[in-house]
Amino acid sequence: MNLKQTFKKDLDTFINDGEFADYWTINGKSVKAVIDNSVVNTFEKAQIQGVFKATAVVYIRQGDLSPLPLVNSTVTINKLHYICRDVQVEQGVDILTLEQMEQ
Repeated sequence: MNLKQTFKKDLDTFINDGEFADYWTINGKSVKAVIDNSVVNTFEKAQIQGVFKATAVVYIRQGDLSPLPLVNSTVTINKLHYICRDVQVEQGVDILTLEQMEQ
């Protein structure tokens, strides 16, 4: 087994609704994804006192969500609205970094 085959096998385990992934409605489309919202959930003290900033990182098999959101656009996940702060593609995975702010 070569390295590409190993990555594909790992991806099949990671983006698997029986293992880590769940089905989410992202921008109106049902997509199998892993959402890590434990990355940063802190009170933002540097700029505005009392503003809660939640960051979520979404991992989707490359090509399952098309088109990918643009940076600074709104992304809706199960009726919750986020701002897309970053979009990356790595080893067959689309990675979205999303941010939500509340007072």
